[in-house]
Amino acid sequence: MRNRFLKKMLLLGAMLITPLTVFSQEAVGVKMAVDLQNSSQEAKQQKIPVMLFFAAEDCHYCERLEADYLHGMANNEEYQKRVIIRKVVVDDYDSLRDFSGEVVETSDFSDDFNIQVTPTLVFVDHNGTRVSKRIVGYNASGFFGAELDNVINTAIDRLK
Repeated sequence: MRNRFLKKMLLLGAMLITPLTVFSQEAVGVKMAVDLQNSSQEAKQQKIPVMLFFAAEDCHYCERLEADYLHGMANNEEYQKRVIIRKVVVDDYDSLRDFSGEVVETSDFSDDFNIQVTPTLVFVDHNGTRVSKRIVGYNASGFFGAELDNVINTAIDRLK
């Protein structure tokens, strides 16, 4: 009887611990643009561009783009060596530290990049200067990933 009780307790303990282990190894999403000055130092050291992902609350296409491409890229070691991805939510009324170290409202930061539609992807160097064409909107066709890779490659080439 006692043996059965111990087995059940061990099984219960294992079931409780397993979700915690899986959760702790879960992939991290796209990082918010909180301190772009810090991100710019990282970009300068690695000689890679920063991709600014301008999104809006309740933007279905923003959510799809992030789920379909950006989340996976942010967690892929090869992409981490090629581009730094930061998300700016244009309508959250929050602030961020820009590339020069100044604290600005996200709406003002978005205006500086003339963001009219979300999602928009803007590729910049460590100074916040555009180095490639922007991608406006999201088309879930099979060609989007190739276009995204081409724009990233162009940005990388311009930083050499």
